[in-house]
Amino acid sequence: VVSTQSTGSSGINAEYGDINELYNALKHANENHFNPETCQLLMGLFDVNEDKYIDLKEFGGLVKYIRSWKSTFSLHVQNNTVPGVNATQLYTTLQACGCGVPETMCKTLVKNFDSRNMQALGFDDYLRCCVTVQTLHKAFTHQQNPDGYIRLDLEGLVTMVIDSRPRPVENLAFD
Repeated sequence: VVSTQSTGSSGINAEYGDINELYNALKHANENHFNPETCQLLMGLFDVNEDKYIDLKEFGGLVKYIRSWKSTFSLHVQNNTVPGVNATQLYTTLQACGCGVPETMCKTLVKNFDSRNMQALGFDDYLRCCVTVQTLHKAFTHQQNPDGYIRLDLEGLVTMVIDSRPRPVENLAFD
């Protein structure tokens, strides 16, 4: 059971961007440490009814989602000398997710998301990177013409990026 310190309720208050409760709950549920950006991203994904509150059902879906990503991550790193996912492994993941990102872009992604400066993504960075690329890919595919290109002015680009922020996961199946 998730019980918050501040309210004693059976859920996590996501109001005002306070991610401390989610951070602590995830740390205990998954034995992983997540940075504030990742916690904020996950809040946005799993506050299904957008009431700024992660209830037990939403939290259960969140834990299941994290475990699924952790399983994929673990498959990649089991034989690595560095504890993390490299650009080639990130490319494999993103291709499997349906994101047609070139391998050269994956090198840039690793460089920009690697908070540990190890030329490989730890789980937290990997999760944040994959979810970010997926949401941007989804926004791009809604805008593209048949030849795979989009034409945007600055306003269109800013709108696309803002609109591509992760939204609550629809039709979640909770066990």
